[in-house]
Amino acid sequence: MGVTYTKKDVARRTAEAVGEKIYLTETLVDGFFDTLREMMSEDEERIRIEIRNFGVFEVKPTKAKPRARNPRTNEEIYVPPRKKTHFKPGKLLREVLKKPLDSWDNPGKIAE
Repeated sequence: MGVTYTKKDVARRTAEAVGEKIYLTETLVDGFFDTLREMMSEDEERIRIEIRNFGVFEVKPTKAKPRARNPRTNEEIYVPPRKKTHFKPGKLLREVLKKPLDSWDNPGKIAE
């Protein structure tokens, strides 16, 4: 199973990286995420937040689905248009994510 990081973990790592107290970086991290959330919630049709060397957050509209089907009841329903979020990693992050995993190098080996 993977690892789950919380906002507190991000603040702790940021404090270590910049040599500050955790309570100061918690405020900065909270402010950063609050600002991102506010920007992504704006009343624009398309929103693009580009953070160089990290990635791009986008908010895009979806089309209405007038003939969607409820899988439980098989009833035909209308799904209105809405917004969805998308993240595209930047070049540096993409290079790290492209590296093969150790378990993929040895397909016969069982991961522990």
